[in-house]
Amino acid sequence: MPLYTAILAGKVTGYALETVAPDGYSGAIRLIVGTDASGKVSGVRVLAHRETPGLGDKIELKKSNWILSFNGHSLTGDNANSWAVKKDGGDFDAFTGATITPRAVVKAVANLLRLQQTHPEVLADAPSCERAGESQ
Repeated sequence: MPLYTAILAGKVTGYALETVAPDGYSGAIRLIVGTDASGKVSGVRVLAHRETPGLGDKIELKKSNWILSFNGHSLTGDNANSWAVKKDGGDFDAFTGATITPRAVVKAVANLLRLQQTHPEVLADAPSCERAGESQ
């Protein structure tokens, strides 16, 4: 799983992690998830998928702004149940006729945040991406 650390003025400011939602409707969905240093989601984007055009492809930013619904969210013990689609009692919308795709993406992002929280040592070993002009 590719993982990068963002550093600004010598301080860790966030991470970019690639992950896979293996249970998309038409197979695996490759994602990249950005988080700040505290684990709050700064962005999620789809890198590759084979979801149904006009239904599941709404996970792409160029088709819909649904993927932006992760921005600002974090996973805590208090809100773990909200990391699901509304049909399953969570906070995230699904698409009419395509619940499987958003369900898979929400689950993958939540799993990645859980991994980030439970195994911080993985993050410590990640290569860094220092902002140009800043020293480490």
